[in-house]
Amino acid sequence: MSFRLNMVQPILTLIYNPACNKCNKALSILHKTLEQQPGIFNLDVLDYQKTPLTRDQLRNIVQYLNIENDLSKILRNEDGTVKEGDATTKIEQPKSIQELTNIIKEQPIRLQRPILVDWDKGKAIIARPAEKVDGFLKELGYTKE
Repeated sequence: MSFRLNMVQPILTLIYNPACNKCNKALSILHKTLEQQPGIFNLDVLDYQKTPLTRDQLRNIVQYLNIENDLSKILRNEDGTVKEGDATTKIEQPKSIQELTNIIKEQPIRLQRPILVDWDKGKAIIARPAEKVDGFLKELGYTKE
């Protein structure tokens, strides 16, 4: 009879846009970590433009980022304006998770990216710059240096 602990690897999700340099840099950092420490976590890469985040996923990410009181922080152009040529247009900011979900569904490019989520530990970061991934992995105990 074998007495092995039933170890479940944590799952980290990178919310990702393949056309984004910062996303590709973050993905590269994660792959390098997994090469150096195979099996430390499972990596799930989510191209949010092909597979939109659900309302529940967004709600959790907002909580993990601790931005419940300012949902605009998860959006690009968080200052609430968009520039087109010389004109600046004010855009509506989300007041609820449902509004945030609708904005991202209608305009996925507005989502800040990359976002790295540890669902088990209830933590997330917006990895801008991508080097924030290293600090996040250290903070969570996945890497030492």
